Amino acid sequence: MTTTMKRMAVSIAAVGALMSGTALAVATPAMAAEPCGLSYQTGDVPGGPLKIVYYKIRNCHDTTVKRKLDIAGTTDGTCHTIKPGQTVSDSRVIAGWAAVRDIKAC
Repeated sequence: MTTTMKRMAVSIAAVGALMSGTALAVATPAMAAEPCGLSYQTGDVPGGPLKIVYYKIRNCHDTTVKRKLDIAGTTDGTCHTIKPGQTVSDSRVIAGWAAVRDIKAC
């Protein structure tokens, strides 16, 4: 291999490494973001037929929205005003037979 070909191979490898590093740096923040809409987890409340719902609502729209947790079997959650790009976190204790359906406008 000539010196020119070696330099060209090293340059191509360096550009490839930089490009893949840039792509990873750009993709990482997007992957770390909360999903749009509702995400939640439920847990048991010790000593009773209750459970707790830990939830987050992320607004991916370009306008402010009002959303609340839609719960089957009991009253719905608190109404939250959520600005564009904002995520709200909250929790709610519900009866053991109740279930989270989704979120809805309020």
